[in-house]
Amino acid sequence: MKTKRIFRSALSTASFAGITLATLLSAVSCDNKDYNNASPFDNVVYIDAAELQDVSNFTFNRTIADGKKEISAVLAFPTDADINVNFKAEPSLADIYNARLGTKFTVLDSRHYKFSAEQVVIPKGEITSKPITIDFSSLTDLEIDAGYLLPVTIDQASNGMSILGGSRTICYVIRRSSAITTAASLKDNYFEVPGFDFGSPTASVVNNMAQLTFEAIIRVNKFERDISTIMGIEQYCLFRIGDAGFPRQQLQFSSPGDVKFPNPSNNKLLQANEWYHVAVTYDTEHKTAIMYVDGKEQSRIEDYGNGTPINLGKQEREKQAYMFKIGHSYDEPDVFLRQLDGEICEARIWNVARTQEEIYQNMYSVEPTTPGLCAYWKFNEGEGDKAIDQTGNGNDAIAHSKVMWPDGIEVTQKNKE
Repeated sequence: MKTKRIFRSALSTASFAGITLATLLSAVSCDNKDYNNASPFDNVVYIDAAELQDVSNFTFNRTIADGKKEISAVLAFPTDADINVNFKAEPSLADIYNARLGTKFTVLDSRHYKFSAEQVVIPKGEITSKPITIDFSSLTDLEIDAGYLLPVTIDQASNGMSILGGSRTICYVIRRSSAITTAASLKDNYFEVPGFDFGSPTASVVNNMAQLTFEAIIRVNKFERDISTIMGIEQYCLFRIGDAGFPRQQLQFSSPGDVKFPNPSNNKLLQANEWYHVAVTYDTEHKTAIMYVDGKEQSRIEDYGNGTPINLGKQEREKQAYMFKIGHSYDEPDVFLRQLDGEICEARIWNVARTQEEIYQNMYSVEPTTPGLCAYWKFNEGEGDKAIDQTGNGNDAIAHSKVMWPDGIEVTQKNKE
């Protein structure tokens, strides 16, 4: 993908800038000496966002109309006078960045962005200015999956202040993507669904299910735990990765009666840092379960389970140890022995056993009103600590703690390759 090339090609310039900056900072961070006149190094100003690398990817879903980025001016060490720093867009640098990145991206038209201010002040005795905002607008007018460049640079600084060359400019690579671009991190976190609690008026949609389909899109950072939970109820009906005596990277489903499927296999391993659509279907009447990875059948079992319907909404919070969760299943709320260290989006529960074709064609999106869809969390909010149930059934998922929404998400659509 082009975005991968972008990050790799930016490293050489970024590394040099970071080393230069680190040298400056290390020279002045060990004591309280006044370096305004005595420092063997010249002071410099630079853009905070360009400290480590001077290319930043701004990738967003095709339905997003606006967005924003913030930048500040930073000094290597304080001075005894205010420093005024001017920012500006510099379209003439686009050719340089295209040559570096091996791209032919278009310069972003000025009607799509606006600076909240063009000048900032670094007060005397301090090293950082207040941030300015670059507001992006009318983004739905951009061509889908096309690339646009917006180089933003320090134009000048007052009092003869030098500008650090490697971190003078931040170039935004802007892409309106057809892919999913938002997911929630489950690292040291998980989601619960209060609406599934026993007695809740919205719990009935996931009770007495003769058939079941669990679906989610996941990316695991590391498989360090014996079990990484996707969703479900511990020791009842659980979709997870790994188990005791089972490969840590293999999908597993546990049905009522704690009947586990499939058998251990080193030929069915997921890889770290790769996006997967994973699904399991279970027909309690026909006692059949099928596991899918990226819309393709991975495992199948016949004569499976005890034949009883699934009830995900009959757990009593104060009386039973295990509740329905996304990303966590076992032990106390703050114990993360079986937590999924990675990201999740497009999590769904159905009261039908979806076919292989239905799963494959709708891996990355599905209409919330599709018959049989009981709960649907897209995890596309990008902020806050709640994932909305898209079906309208009111079973929103609530995070255990503050949610991290990683930047730079772009889920590869494997049914369009």
